[in-house]
Amino acid sequence: MALCVPVYAADTNVTANAAIVRPSSLIKTDDLDFGTLISGPTGGTMTINPVTNARTTSGGATPVGNDGQRAVFQGTGGILLITVSGSTSVTLARVGGGAPTMTATLVRAASTGGGGIALLGSTLLPSGVQTYYIGGTLTVPANQPEGDYNGTFTLTVNYL
Repeated sequence: MALCVPVYAADTNVTANAAIVRPSSLIKTDDLDFGTLISGPTGGTMTINPVTNARTTSGGATPVGNDGQRAVFQGTGGILLITVSGSTSVTLARVGGGAPTMTATLVRAASTGGGGIALLGSTLLPSGVQTYYIGGTLTVPANQPEGDYNGTFTLTVNYL
C-alpha cells in the first residue's frame, strides 16, 4: 500500500519598483549610513568610502556588523556639462537629544562614462545619466552616548 502525502502550495507577495525621472532631475536611491558602532574610551572615526563603499574605523570607534553604506543618487540631463556641489559636512544629532552631536565630513564621487567612479569636488561631467555617491568620515567622540543619530545634507547638481 502506497503512502499518500498531501501537497501544499504557498503564495507570497513580491514588490516590483520603478523610478521614472524627467530630464534635469535628481533622485536619492540610498541614504548615507555609517552603520552600527561602539564608542570607546578614546575618540575615533568611521569612514565610508564613496568609491568602493568600504567601511573602516580608527581609534576608539569599533564597527558592529557590516551595515554601513554610501549614499547613492541618480540624475539625468544637461546639454553640455554638469556641475556638482553641495554640503561638505553633516551634523548628526541623537534622536531625542541629550547627547553631544557628531560631525561627518563628506566626500562626493560620480560614475564616469567608461563605467568607473571618480572623486568629485565641484566637477564638470558629461551630460546624460549619472550616478552620484556620497561617503565620508564620521568623527566619534570618546564615550559617545548610545542611541540613533541622524542629520541631513544637500547634493546640488546643475545641468547646463
